[in-house]
Amino acid sequence: MINWAVAALLLASAQQLFGQTLLVDRGLPTSNLNDVAGANRSNVSWAFTQYTPSAYWLVGDTFQNTSSKTWSIDTIRLWTTDQPDTAILRGGIDGSTIGVVSVSGTLSGATYADSSLYQPGGSGAYVSMYQVDFAVGITLAPGQVYDFFLDGTGNGVLDYQGNPIVVPFVHASNAALSGSPQNGSDDSMLYAYVGGGTIALGDVGTWSSSGDGWDKASDVNVQVYGSAPEGGSTLVLMGFALAGLGALRRRIRKN
Repeated sequence: MINWAVAALLLASAQQLFGQTLLVDRGLPTSNLNDVAGANRSNVSWAFTQYTPSAYWLVGDTFQNTSSKTWSIDTIRLWTTDQPDTAILRGGIDGSTIGVVSVSGTLSGATYADSSLYQPGGSGAYVSMYQVDFAVGITLAPGQVYDFFLDGTGNGVLDYQGNPIVVPFVHASNAALSGSPQNGSDDSMLYAYVGGGTIALGDVGTWSSSGDGWDKASDVNVQVYGSAPEGGSTLVLMGFALAGLGALRRRIRKN
């Protein structure tokens, strides 16, 4: 006899798992962590020096749907250091307007796989890490690239002049040294200028941390969850950075 209660539970579980397929796995590094790794250190976190609450820069990156099926994305996961009061996700299809995607990122305590915390370079101290999950409803067609940026308020960290950097630091790592899957890493990231609450198309571009804040390149760590109808492939991802959008110099801050 069929136990319909058990069958219903299994069906619900299967639907939940299907809706949470890991489409992009560029998660936290597992090797060469913190200062003990010396020149091979893989982990870093970034924020640009704050200008004013209405005129500031964001750090971001990209991911791409390289499968043959359309993705229905329901969760984008990032990591930050120094707990912010709020976490906001901005994003959009590459080449289109970058808008606010979510104003209610869910923060939860995080550690690396070995249970260690994040150590700002050269500080000797450790700071708390947070996983930030954004519930989204994004459709990404085959071949499309998605640009994303971590915004928010209240991390309380000071810049080199003692001024508060009020946007969250976003966690990143050097792909070659990370020891974990780094789908779509391309040794470059994005920057965006927020003026009056919006990001203009001409105010988004690419940058590399190699020689511009650090001694090596890095990519923002991100995991993307959702579904790929009709069994679309979710295994091979390739980052694709915006090219040639401005040469404006910015002062960046490494945590």
